Amino acid sequence: CEHRFVLEPLWELLRTEDAYGIVVIDAKEATIALVKGRRIEILKEVTSGVPGKHRAGGQSARRFERLREMALNDYYRRVGEHINELYLKIPNLKGIIFGGPGPTKNEFLERDLLHYELKDKVLTVVDTAYTGIEGVKEVVDRAKDFLEGLRYSEERRIVQEFLRHVGRDTGLATYGDREVMRELKSANVRVLLLSEGVEREWLRLRCRECGYIEERIIERGEVEDFMEGLANIICPRCGKAAYEVVEHKELPERLIEMADEVDARVEVISTETEEGEMLLKSFGGVAAILRHRTY
Repeated sequence: CEHRFVLEPLWELLRTEDAYGIVVIDAKEATIALVKGRRIEILKEVTSGVPGKHRAGGQSARRFERLREMALNDYYRRVGEHINELYLKIPNLKGIIFGGPGPTKNEFLERDLLHYELKDKVLTVVDTAYTGIEGVKEVVDRAKDFLEGLRYSEERRIVQEFLRHVGRDTGLATYGDREVMRELKSANVRVLLLSEGVEREWLRLRCRECGYIEERIIERGEVEDFMEGLANIICPRCGKAAYEVVEHKELPERLIEMADEVDARVEVISTETEEGEMLLKSFGGVAAILRHRTY
């Protein structure tokens, strides 16, 4: 059973390549889901087949409870197998959040049924009133603050790694629009750091007379004036004023395209942390951690 639906815009705070698992479970059913950016996908729904609590007393009740416990153990085992099978295949799985009404979610986690790689990815456990798709949505809503904090923590770690390379002069960091573009063209960028505060645009110009190509990076507020003066810009190759704009994009969009082409990781950094503010103000909001030393 597969379902997909779109979350509120607040979940854009998660980087789109990052994935988070959500498991909502009680004694009757379990729902295994995946969140990626604003999109959530239900991967698997499992029913328990566990009967409700028996109210009568005596030997019959004790036998019933034994059978119920056996059914519950089998249910937990099946849920664990599905979680392991589904989540171990997912690249960029950053963590798993468990939720559900009552104590079942905690009892499941105590059973030690998760693969060791997934155990380390369990981030938190939240209480919900519902199971199923509604329970997944409830977990999403209740976990927003937690995930926002997680995002900022990860951002700090990435920026601090960049700053360490700069401070120690390791040759494994660079910053500035053109410097980072040069390393992207050389496929030497491991992590591209982009501040959300970058407000520059990228233009590719071509001379109509000789075909000369030039790239320009311009502050957003200056683009209109630049376009008005385009007819007066002299081509350095042929000396004619014959430039035209053949491509025009937001600078972050262009950098992300280049990063994708060389399989570099992209980290969009907010300005909500001290490190994020430093990236924007001290380094222009564009930086990179490199694969190989440049000197």
